Order: sequence, then C-alpha cells, then structure tokens
Amino acid sequence: MTQPHLSDDALQMAAAAAPLPTAAAAHLAGCRLCQARRATYQQLFAAAAQLPPPVFAFDLAAAVLAQLPRPKPAFPWVLVLVAVLVLGVVGAFVALLGGALGQVLQGWSTGLGAGLVAVAGLLVAGQGLELLARHRRHMRLLTFS
Repeated sequence: MTQPHLSDDALQMAAAAAPLPTAAAAHLAGCRLCQARRATYQQLFAAAAQLPPPVFAFDLAAAVLAQLPRPKPAFPWVLVLVAVLVLGVVGAFVALLGGALGQVLQGWSTGLGAGLVAVAGLLVAGQGLELLARHRRHMRLLTFS
C-alpha cells in the first residue's frame, strides 16, 4: 500500500457510518488493518451505548437551589409609603380646610378624582421603583465575574 492508514478520526467516522472522502473509503475497502480498527471502534461505540446514564450521589437541583437567595416580600415599603401619603393628604385637607370642610365637600367629585389620580400615580411610581431595584439585584446575582 502506498497510502498511509486512516487516522483515528476517520476510522471513528466510518464506525459511526458517516460518509468518508472517496480516497479514504477506497483505502478502507482494501486495508484489513483499518477494517479491524474500524470494527474495534464499532464495538466500543456499541458498548458505550449500552452503559446506563451516570447517577450522582447527591441531588444537584437541591444543591443549586440551596445557594439561591430567599425571596423577600414584594412591596412592603411601597405599601407603607402609600398609606402614609394617603393619610398625609387626608390630614392636609382637614387641616387646610378646617371649618370650611362642608363647602369643599360640595365639589367633592373634583377633589376626590384629583386625590385618587395622585395616589394611583404614587402607587405606580413606587411599584416601578421597587421593580427596578429588584431587577438590579437580580442582574448583580447573574454577573459571572
């Protein structure tokens, strides 16, 4: 034979029934040594396919979950802030209007609507800030440096 024998990579490809280049396939057809080495790889591949999957002596999912930080309540400080603001707005109305509270209550729909819009806006803003803070905490945990 004038050609060198096939490499281990080429023999493994042949054992896995992958197509070989024409010259390599022609060499394999005429070389008993390469045919024997290919048969050895085929037996090795068949034996490896019969092996059971590896089993860990520990629960990998439990080990990873144990290292994750415990979740905290979502918006405790925002709810307290909103409650304080609502009480502050109500207290300000009572303090500023004093005895004229009856006159103010005649146009209650305008004042109530404005108060509700203000409280809703503060609530949404507070929740947005909390969501942003939580996102930043999670992004810091995901940093792989």
